[in-house]
Amino acid sequence: MSCSTVGFYSQAVGGQAEVMIKRHPVDRLIADPQTKPDLRRRLELSKRILAFARDHLNMPAGGAYSLYADLDRPHLVWVVHAAPELSLDAKSWWYPVIGRQTYRGYFQEKQAMTEKAHLERQGYETWSDGVDAFSTLGVFRDPLLSTFIQRDEMDLAELLFHELTHRQYHIAGNTRFNEGLAEAVARESVRRYYKATGRPKEVAYYELRLKRLGQARAAIDATVTDLKKLYASHLPDETKRQRKVAEIARLKTRLRSLRGEWGGGLTSWINDPINNARLDSFTTYEDEVPRFTRLFHACGDDFPRFWSEVKKLKK
Repeated sequence: MSCSTVGFYSQAVGGQAEVMIKRHPVDRLIADPQTKPDLRRRLELSKRILAFARDHLNMPAGGAYSLYADLDRPHLVWVVHAAPELSLDAKSWWYPVIGRQTYRGYFQEKQAMTEKAHLERQGYETWSDGVDAFSTLGVFRDPLLSTFIQRDEMDLAELLFHELTHRQYHIAGNTRFNEGLAEAVARESVRRYYKATGRPKEVAYYELRLKRLGQARAAIDATVTDLKKLYASHLPDETKRQRKVAEIARLKTRLRSLRGEWGGGLTSWINDPINNARLDSFTTYEDEVPRFTRLFHACGDDFPRFWSEVKKLKK
């Protein structure tokens, strides 16, 4: 085992230990008069969302999110993705329990940036971003965290439904299956949550948000398809590099057009660099969403039937 691998797992153990040490029971915090009113409201809202998941979506929390931890930083971890200059086959790493994944996660941003620079020196393109939550798949009692508790209700519900799905079904090493399932379930769950609580305006707004995500996904998917064909061709590498730049420029033009139609949005995609690592990171989450959405509808939009079919797929 290399020194870098030892260092990685040391920081991972230390980071997870910090989360566990800082956990406090949610019910105790809600009852404590010293708890700030806004935090109390957010904890109570989280409890309602989790109860909905349990009672209406057949998604038992299994003890997760009954605790809360204030980490006093903007993100839980910072992740680094890497891919070759002329390939969308992302670099992957193997981890215990979760298997092979196409990212490296660090509890300190400085360590993530050090890894990012190391990968770039090796010739990889990289993409890094802060992540506010992840599931330990039942290994630990995942807490509510300060990194996401202040999200608006829609984003908070989507995140909790997503992470609960990971606890329910997970295939080691199959990131696209896991993330596609979690995204599809989270989106259908948010719809149901707002319908069940009698808020049609929120349902309409969420549908609009998903429609726009679909438009952006179509533009990005088209670029990914074109780049895969380009990279697989027998053209000289320098020609591939030139055409790659042109493809990404066309993507940014498409995204600017969408932003104009919407009246805003897509700022990061338009202003920040786009490379193979970032494209792979996006498609990892989105590739399998249509598949699981179709499966859900094929099950008559019935969650128990859907979970039964997912269980078969997992096997």
